[in-house]
Amino acid sequence: MKKLIINIFVVALAALTSSCTDLFREMNDNDYTSGDMDPKYQFTFIQAKLFSSGHEGYRGNLIMAGPMSGLTANPQYTQGQGFNRSDAFTEATWTLFYGDIVKNLEDIQVRLNKRMDENGEENTGKLAQVSIVKVINFLRITAMYGDVPYSEAGKGYSEGVLYPKYDTQQEIFESMAEELLEARENLSNGELFSDDFYFAGNAAAWERLANSLLMKIGLFMAEGDDAKGREIFNAAYSTGNYITSLTESAVLEHNESDGPWGQTVNGSGVANEGRVGGQSYQFLSHNALVSMQEKADPRLFWVASHIDNRGSSTAAFLNTDQYTDYDPFAYNDNEGNEFKRIHYRGVKEGDRPDGNRGIFIADGNIEYSAYTMTKTDSDGNAVNNLGYTFKDGGQYGQLVAVNPATILNATSPTMILASDEVHFMIAEAAQRGWVSADISSHFKTGVEHAIKKYPTFYSGADYVSAFVDLYKDQTNPSYNWEGAVQDYINQVGNDLGKNGDALEDIVYQHWLSQIGNGYNSFAIWNRTHYPSFVKANTRNEANVEVPVMDKNPLENDDAIATGSQSVELHTGGITGFYRSNRFPYPNREFTVNPSNANGAVDNQSENPSSDFITAYQFMSKKN
Repeated sequence: MKKLIINIFVVALAALTSSCTDLFREMNDNDYTSGDMDPKYQFTFIQAKLFSSGHEGYRGNLIMAGPMSGLTANPQYTQGQGFNRSDAFTEATWTLFYGDIVKNLEDIQVRLNKRMDENGEENTGKLAQVSIVKVINFLRITAMYGDVPYSEAGKGYSEGVLYPKYDTQQEIFESMAEELLEARENLSNGELFSDDFYFAGNAAAWERLANSLLMKIGLFMAEGDDAKGREIFNAAYSTGNYITSLTESAVLEHNESDGPWGQTVNGSGVANEGRVGGQSYQFLSHNALVSMQEKADPRLFWVASHIDNRGSSTAAFLNTDQYTDYDPFAYNDNEGNEFKRIHYRGVKEGDRPDGNRGIFIADGNIEYSAYTMTKTDSDGNAVNNLGYTFKDGGQYGQLVAVNPATILNATSPTMILASDEVHFMIAEAAQRGWVSADISSHFKTGVEHAIKKYPTFYSGADYVSAFVDLYKDQTNPSYNWEGAVQDYINQVGNDLGKNGDALEDIVYQHWLSQIGNGYNSFAIWNRTHYPSFVKANTRNEANVEVPVMDKNPLENDDAIATGSQSVELHTGGITGFYRSNRFPYPNREFTVNPSNANGAVDNQSENPSSDFITAYQFMSKKN
């Protein structure tokens, strides 16, 4: 049903997406006389557009937000993890939102109200849906930029506000909460949009989503105003009516009916497949990967893969016959002092290839992990970009990527707000003392849903089965994935708080559940500074030790380490080693709206470094 709706949406909205500015100008000049267009098409547009741009997903998510969160890493485009600026990358999210989506958000509200006033239509319920979608959109923008235009955003056409003020993030959160509370009460007034990507017009589902978003906003406020955050959280939690099961999750499905540059794809997914600008270099970070391998996290079969660029796009490597003793859980527990022949390697966070990809030194040269397979030799074997045949030593010296066969491709669903997040939020709120709830139960349910959402919503089960079977055949004959899932849930549940900080355990699992969604994982880190291995200040991690080998260990099984050498990992970027707390405002904002943009910068002046990208947001953890 949802995929059918998307196809209808593409056809009906073609004129709007091809000439959006001209259409809105005409509507303004003619007092919205062209408002005969059914608002349902604008509604599906504002539901989908933020998640369906390959241009923005590549830049905002894969290059910047994901690496800023410490969950993923990008060794080719290191601006995010290297604590540097790139207006070309960070402006894309702003441009998509304020250049397109906000105008539709404002216009649909104006026209629905106009139809109520002039035609007697009962649009209160539809306006409630619009308000909820507005919050979903603005949550991403404020989480990435801090203070942004909110109350006056998009009113250039409807009210002539050409230079909108920047509302403070605190004001935005409080306004969002008020709008959600009102929307929650109005959902039952009149018909809802049934052409609805999330719930097909189900009022009860929309009410659960509104309450779940209130809980999210409450936690976003925890650092800036604990009491107000608690109040907002409880306004939703006390109802007992929020998303609790996977089937209640708000999910946006995607397809390719309009091609890789169209309006229906998963934008970050199509970028992860390298189909909107080339290989995206979206790998798992070393620290995140090892944290999963230490616990034999069964998600690795879903979220991780070697990648293959021998075809026209970036794909997961499927040739299981080219692996030897395959073990996704093996890692180097003596990092820097020896070389281990392990299959899955992550990228260390830094902007120097000697550090973030260097795996050993031989004959005085630093050897790097390869990115991908790039060609096939005369015997039919895959060869990686550093010239190693994969079936031989190449399999032990290649980075592991966010899997394009399963969780992040052009047709992967977008989790707008899923039940795993809600259970983690309740567990966190209870740990903070905000609510009385069974912390262990919600935590374990969150972990369970975070794992089981993959086989529930995502394609790629054949890939997972093939690599589970490979692991069983080559390394662990008794392995059972379903059993391993339950063992993992029990293990992390039993270990909750044993290391002295139950809140970090909860937030770590919440953060880990967002692989592929850099915006969410960054927001989680930014407001908590958990997991603690993602450092706010990496000055003490500027260098790493790399083993010095007597010969190349990818080509010689008997190679041994003769010592180690310190190499540079991180230059400190423009912040003096402080991790970014935000995207900077686009450069053009200081030309077209200078007074308000500069005022927002001045308003957010608490800053551990001299550059604005480390200025704390209201929601940021400040230490």
